[in-house]
Amino acid sequence: MATTYGKVSPAVVTNELEAPSISSTRTSIGFDSVKLASAMRIVFGGVFLFDGMLKWSLFYQGQMQGIIQGYGFDYLSNNWVMVGALVGVGETLAGTALIVGLFQRPAALAGAGIMTFIWGYGNYAASGNVWGYGTGYTDPGGDLMLAMVFGALVFAPAAYGLASYFHLRERWGTSSVKDALLRFFVA
Repeated sequence: MATTYGKVSPAVVTNELEAPSISSTRTSIGFDSVKLASAMRIVFGGVFLFDGMLKWSLFYQGQMQGIIQGYGFDYLSNNWVMVGALVGVGETLAGTALIVGLFQRPAALAGAGIMTFIWGYGNYAASGNVWGYGTGYTDPGGDLMLAMVFGALVFAPAAYGLASYFHLRERWGTSSVKDALLRFFVA
């Protein structure tokens, strides 16, 4: 700061020497990557929440049994209530967790597992044990795509959600295994 007697001239402040933080990293085209990943988390969480609500609607309308029996596997057909309820609960809870940004990684892992399960059974033809389009009601491309998106969301930064709002990652700052697992699962 240059001073003269009785007068103070303002100093010029530049940000050239500051190290970039995670929240200020930008891609080459100008998007904030953390905001983009958070938006993807929220949008795909909404898609999954909608799918979960659709499962409960199918139970209400009495169509869930027919859909699960359409896969052609006796084990699934005999336990259609349990299978439908597990998928409905999993999709509803995972979608809600992704939207609010709490338990993001377990929700993304559960979403990837559910979609891989549905994709696998939807593409496995029961007659002759041949891989093909299958007898399931789902679109094989969409389920696999959602499984890959949820797999990528496991590694997305936990920002703009309840975990970052309450600073949950900072609460478990030590390098112990317990704290590392809590950071992974909760935040």
